[in-house]
Amino acid sequence: MNGGPLRERVLAIVNLIAKYVLGAEDAPINEQELIAELMQVGFDADEISDAFSWMESVTLQPPLTLSTETPFLEQLSYRIFSREEEQALTSEAIGFLIKIRAMGLLSNEALEEVIERAVRAAEDPINLPEIKMITSLTLLSRSNNIWQRELDCFLENDLARIYH
Repeated sequence: MNGGPLRERVLAIVNLIAKYVLGAEDAPINEQELIAELMQVGFDADEISDAFSWMESVTLQPPLTLSTETPFLEQLSYRIFSREEEQALTSEAIGFLIKIRAMGLLSNEALEEVIERAVRAAEDPINLPEIKMITSLTLLSRSNNIWQRELDCFLENDLARIYH
């Protein structure tokens, strides 16, 4: 995904799709209706296609296989980011990942998966809204039911609500 307004519009579409998917608990998701709604609000077919392609490239990447016996709330450790990771992620994106890991919202395994997916997806440095979306999509691909509340908090930029 190239930088600039197109990148922002594609991310806006991804955000709307994620909210639509998260809001459709019992109702089946009709892709044609979703596309029609996105076009109705002003997005064009190429932007929508780019958004679906980007989501597919992020979510269909195979997860890391570290350890299946790793407990979720394992002891926190300090993560050193490689030069490649620092170039692929903005400082705000790195800070967000460190913060949500310290809050216990990501296991080490999930953190590694998010970082790997972000590095693979990066044409330009991944910024804060993009890392939030990659994190949300990664958690969504792992388990929609377990992470529903956390995903809503990420997307609504309301991390404080997680503790309440």
